[in-house]
Amino acid sequence: MEVHAHAHTARKKWTHYLWEFIMLFLAVFCGFLAEYFLEHKIEKEKGKEYAQSFREDLCKDTAIIRENIGNLKKIITAGDSITFMLLNDRTHSKDDIKKLYDYNLASLSGFSVILTDRTSIQLKNAGGMRLITNKKVAEGVVNYWIGMEALTRIEASIQDMKWAAREKSYAIFNTKYYSDSSINGKRIISDDAALMIKDPLVLIELANRITHVKNLMKGAFMNTLKKQQEEADQLIQVIDKEYHFK
Repeated sequence: MEVHAHAHTARKKWTHYLWEFIMLFLAVFCGFLAEYFLEHKIEKEKGKEYAQSFREDLCKDTAIIRENIGNLKKIITAGDSITFMLLNDRTHSKDDIKKLYDYNLASLSGFSVILTDRTSIQLKNAGGMRLITNKKVAEGVVNYWIGMEALTRIEASIQDMKWAAREKSYAIFNTKYYSDSSINGKRIISDDAALMIKDPLVLIELANRITHVKNLMKGAFMNTLKKQQEEADQLIQVIDKEYHFK
């Protein structure tokens, strides 16, 4: 009877299994670290892109604000002129009446400051603010948004007051005297223009309403607009410094 010898595989030591576990753990851990650092790098680059995009919006806003400050000064000047004439002049000449028609349009014309919100929408809606990891830049962005909200609130109050003033002006100024043509951006007014109402009390009420609009523009709105321009200029400098754009 043949006796077959059976080969026996040597049992692995516990240290071998421990080493295999350590190698597997290191492989998984290194893979995790690689993925983490890659994701962190991608997010950092995305945050930098948002900062660059917001900087571009700020540059546009500074130009918009400068233009609107100039327009606002013209509206305030027209408001000063019409209120002075309505409150102090009781014998309006034909030339005075034409000026009143002109000032009426200029002081109560449509006016709205629309700042660039392209990047702001993305930062707010897509959770992009978490990618702006630089504290100084993040705080600057938030403060800038607060300023935008303040402008919107003040502008809404101005628009409400303007509508009330316009309603009163409709009983005084006749639109048939406004021509469809214009010279240097000003509507041409007929030489025979006349006021529909000459009652001093009605004219004073209009002057009072326009004064309220003008004062709100000259005070809170102008100051907030100038402050917003300063915030934009300062934030551009902070972004350039923190992200080394220049």
